[in-house]
Amino acid sequence: MNTVTVNSKSSSHVSIFRVALQAVATKVSAIAVAFKNRREINELAHADAAILRDLGITHMDVDGALAQPFWHDPSAHLVEAQMDWRRASKAAKHDNFVGLGG
Repeated sequence: MNTVTVNSKSSSHVSIFRVALQAVATKVSAIAVAFKNRREINELAHADAAILRDLGITHMDVDGALAQPFWHDPSAHLVEAQMDWRRASKAAKHDNFVGLGG
């Protein structure tokens, strides 16, 4: 009977260790993705303004993304900036249409 209790406790410790190890692996993986995205976004810092405009971002957006802490994924900042730009563009088009009496 003691053997079952010992195995149960051992199994519990292994389970806790496995969960902790998985959490660490997930964080390390996320940081690795953030570094990869940071390298790619760093290339956008040297891109022509027209190219960035086609993507719906500006140099300020790129600089803001690269200013994020290294463990944050800077691409999330660019996606948010692009969505803001799209919303503003859509609102401006709507305002222009309303202004024409549409």
